[in-house]
Amino acid sequence: MNIYVLVGLILILGFILGRALRRLRLTEILAYLISGIVIGQVLHFSAPAQFSVIITGVTLAFVAYTVGSTFSSVFLRRIGRQVVIILVTQVLVTSVAVWGFVYLLTKDLPLSIILGSLAPAASPAGTIAVLRDLRAKGTLTDITMAMVGLADAVVVIIFSMGIVLAQMLSGVEASLSSSLSSPLWEILGGMGLGLALGIAVSGFTKKISLSSEHLFIVFVAVIVLCWGLAEMIGVSTILACMSLGAAVINLNAQIGNRANQLVDSIMTPVFVLFFAAIGMAMDFSLFHLVWPVVLVYCAGRTIGMVVGCRVGASLSGAEPKARRYLGFALLNQAGVVMGLAFLAAQALSGHELGGRIITIMATTTGVYGFFAPLALQYAVRRAGEAGV
Repeated sequence: MNIYVLVGLILILGFILGRALRRLRLTEILAYLISGIVIGQVLHFSAPAQFSVIITGVTLAFVAYTVGSTFSSVFLRRIGRQVVIILVTQVLVTSVAVWGFVYLLTKDLPLSIILGSLAPAASPAGTIAVLRDLRAKGTLTDITMAMVGLADAVVVIIFSMGIVLAQMLSGVEASLSSSLSSPLWEILGGMGLGLALGIAVSGFTKKISLSSEHLFIVFVAVIVLCWGLAEMIGVSTILACMSLGAAVINLNAQIGNRANQLVDSIMTPVFVLFFAAIGMAMDFSLFHLVWPVVLVYCAGRTIGMVVGCRVGASLSGAEPKARRYLGFALLNQAGVVMGLAFLAAQALSGHELGGRIITIMATTTGVYGFFAPLALQYAVRRAGEAGV
C-alpha cells in the first residue's frame, strides 16, 4: 500500500478511535493499537517493508532519551536507592515465578529458564506513552519511568546466563565467558556511546545560543544519530539513548529541559504510528498453538511483577501507593524481549524450542498490549497521579 495513504489512514483512524475511548475514560493508546488491527487484520492493508523498522527505531530512540533524562542527580539522590532495591527484587521474584509456573505445566526446564529470564523486562515505549497520555506526575510515575529503562539492561544479563544453561540442557555446546562478553559489550558500549554524545552536545549547546527551532533540529539529529551509531557498532540502542538523556540533563539541565519539551511536542503522532504498526503485526492465529503456556506465563509474570514490586517497595521504604500499584504499572511487554527471543531461536537452531519461544513471546506481547495499558491506567488513577 502507498505509504502516504497508509500514514494518513492510521492518523485519522487513531484520532477518531482515540476520541471515542477518551469519552469512556480509557487511554488512547488502546485506540492506536486497535487502528492498526483494523487496518492490518480487518482491511488487510500491508505496510512497506521499512515502515515498521523506521517508526519503531525513531519512537524507541525518543522514548529511551526521555527515560534517561529523568535520571537527574536530584532524582537519583531522592529515590535512586529505592529504585535499585525494587528493581532487584522485582527481577528475581518475576523470573522465579515464571520459571516455576511454566515448569509445573510443561516439565520443560530449558523453556522455563528462557521464559523466566525474559519475563522481568518492561516496555519503555508502551509505558511512557500511557503516562504521557494521562499526564501523570508523582512518585509512582517517577519510579515507573526509571524501572522500565533499567529492567531491560538487567534482563539482557540474566538472559545471557539463561541461554547458556538452556543450551547445555539441550545438548548444545555453550561457553559462559563468550556468552557474557557480548552482553557486557552491548551494555557498557551503549552507555559509553550515549555518554560521549551527551558530553559533546551539552558542550556545544553551552557555547552557542540556539533558538527553539534550531535546538529542536540539533536534538532530533543527535538522538536519531545515537540510535543509528549504536546499531552500527552492535551495542544497546536503548541504553545508548538513555545514557545520552542522562548525560544532557546532568551536564546542562536548562537545555535538557527545553529539549524535552520540544521532543514531547511531536510524540503524539509518533506514538499513533508506532502502536498502529504493532497492531498491524499482531497474529492472533498463533494463540491456539501455545495457549496453555501463554496463560501460565502471563499469570506467573503478572503475579511476579505485583508481588516483587510490593516486596521491593516495602524493603526500600517507598510510599504506600508505590507498594500497592507499581507492579500493575510495569506489565507492558515489548521491545527487548522480542529481540532476545530471536537470539534464543538462533542459539537453539535445530531444536523445536527456538520456534516455540518466538511464538510464545509474540503472543504474550500481544496479550499484554491490550491489557497492560488498562492496568497502568488503573495504577496511575488509583495513586492519584493522573492529570486527566
